[in-house]
Amino acid sequence: MQVSSKVTAVYKQTPVLDYLAGRFTYRSRAEWAGLVADGRVSCNGRVCTSDTIVTQGDVVACDLPDVPLPEKFDFNYQIIYEDAWLLGINKPANLLVHDKRQFAQASLIYHLRTRHMPPYPEARLANRLDKDTSGVIVAARDDRTLRLMQQLFASQQVHKEYLAVVRGVPVPATGIIDLPIGRVDSLPGVYRFGVVAGGKTAVTNYETVQTFGDQYALLRLFPKTGRTHQLRVHLQAIGHTIVGDVLYTLPDAEYLAWFATRQPLPHEPITRQALHCARVEFEHPRTARPCIITAPLPPDLEELLKGLEKGR
Repeated sequence: MQVSSKVTAVYKQTPVLDYLAGRFTYRSRAEWAGLVADGRVSCNGRVCTSDTIVTQGDVVACDLPDVPLPEKFDFNYQIIYEDAWLLGINKPANLLVHDKRQFAQASLIYHLRTRHMPPYPEARLANRLDKDTSGVIVAARDDRTLRLMQQLFASQQVHKEYLAVVRGVPVPATGIIDLPIGRVDSLPGVYRFGVVAGGKTAVTNYETVQTFGDQYALLRLFPKTGRTHQLRVHLQAIGHTIVGDVLYTLPDAEYLAWFATRQPLPHEPITRQALHCARVEFEHPRTARPCIITAPLPPDLEELLKGLEKGR
């Protein structure tokens, strides 16, 4: 697997081994030294030695050996929209959208660029979804379109609709959650956000679509901002955690214990957070026409809803 990076100012006039070991800590210094010795590392197209000095702006590339994937990933995504400038992708759960670490080849964007038939080597992600959130991903097919799409997302001109199954039934049935979000202190290995004073502004509108007794509800969510884990944090904050969301259900120590095995939890009726990006709507940045991309509910969420319907 060929990967490359551009040297930043922090590593100006630095031995290549110091650069690799300092910036890419997922491999040890000895491992990087071995790759350099094997001729797998180059700088601006020239094979590096242990004496090579890199500086700001240099492009360092490495032919990394493929590594066994830690788990089975779901590559059954679908291209649901395509034109000369954009791709719309229906991403399944259990698939990273990108990963610059040792498992980069297990990501949606890597697969889309190199393994899909036909491949889309020019594809660049315009938005993100968590690994276990399914639904619409938008990818740009050239740099200009990517910049324009990023501007649309940043200026809140992309309207997103999610579906989520939550515990309990919100009161009122429709409402606005306007609570600031920021990173919260957690044990090492836990990457968690929460409602914090002084956090970034975050606003989510919600509507109750269906209830299953007083135990569960299907919600339609409309995030007006795009903070990390926004929907998961906001729903936890109002007492209606997303079904299957282990990170925002368990305390840190219990979450780490679960993460080590990833065994299904007996109290959860689904093995991932029941969250799906169902619709994305925006003015096409190159044609100025309305662009609507929709993704149907995946089978696991359909089965969850059928089970809840039978059980109520």
